[in-house]
Amino acid sequence: MLLRRGYSFTDGIDRLGQLDAGLFFICFQRDPRRQFVPIQRRLGANDALNEYIRHTGSAVFAIPPGASPGGYVGQGLLG
Repeated sequence: MLLRRGYSFTDGIDRLGQLDAGLFFICFQRDPRRQFVPIQRRLGANDALNEYIRHTGSAVFAIPPGASPGGYVGQGLLG
């Protein structure tokens, strides 16, 4: 399963007098190599909006599952 959501933002005017606006994109998935990367490759090859898009940064974070009663976050990974 892949859960994704975009959030539009506007942050005023930049140093050049241009509107500083864009889209924050957040996505949760089990394996980015099998889920997110193939989608991005298809979009990169075929999306007509590519002419107007500028990518400025990205990151991947590991988020452990929640804690069981009496346990702690990451217990399944650490102990």
